[in-house]
Amino acid sequence: MLKVYLKDIMYVFLTIIIGMFLFTLLNYFNIISDNFLNIIQMILIIGTFIFSGFYLSKRSKKRGIFEGLKIGSIISIFMLLVVLLGFNTPFEWKNLIYYLILIISSMTGGIIGKQGKQKEA
Repeated sequence: MLKVYLKDIMYVFLTIIIGMFLFTLLNYFNIISDNFLNIIQMILIIGTFIFSGFYLSKRSKKRGIFEGLKIGSIISIFMLLVVLLGFNTPFEWKNLIYYLILIISSMTGGIIGKQGKQKEA
């Protein structure tokens, strides 16, 4: 089961990195503005979390909300550690709210994925 989570985590990070690279490249050539870039990056990250919860719960036999909670928590904790330790930034409450939004979006994807699986049966 750990192999499944590692594979999903890898897909999430690759999607986020490739998407952010492309949008930042568009920003560099002044095709999109800074404000639009921030909005697109937030939508990309939330969408990726929703899809990861959806995809993992679709393959799981457990409840979708718990699968979304697990994958969202694992990725959020990893991202939080990278930000706090790697970039030496202080902890702020708005960061906690941001990561809670990401976990909730992953849980939402898990719920949607499990509901879709039940309708197919």
